[in-house]
Amino acid sequence: MVVPTIFGRRLREAREVRCWTQEELAKESGVPAAMISHFETGVRQRASAANLVKLAKALSVSVDYLLGRTGEADIRDDRVQATFRRLSDASAETIDQAVRVVDALLDRHTDEQK
Repeated sequence: MVVPTIFGRRLREAREVRCWTQEELAKESGVPAAMISHFETGVRQRASAANLVKLAKALSVSVDYLLGRTGEADIRDDRVQATFRRLSDASAETIDQAVRVVDALLDRHTDEQK
């Protein structure tokens, strides 16, 4: 039975946070989608240094995070980007509603800071 390494699990997690397919990550990183699949499933246990750097850069995480040497990736900005990516396919009405909600939350946050 093949089991993913921490690298494979974190690679998948970082990719999914961005709502990317393996093909989209391959396009962004230059690492073949089949290789990404092999890393995520554990078929392939290790990546070359060059591929680690490409994947980390594309995913906006550190190599240390992918390898399990640090505990958490700062995905706050990536969540925002992923949300905006999802909104790009939404209707104009949905986008307007989302902007109103975000504006209201930011106004409330600003008021609380005063």
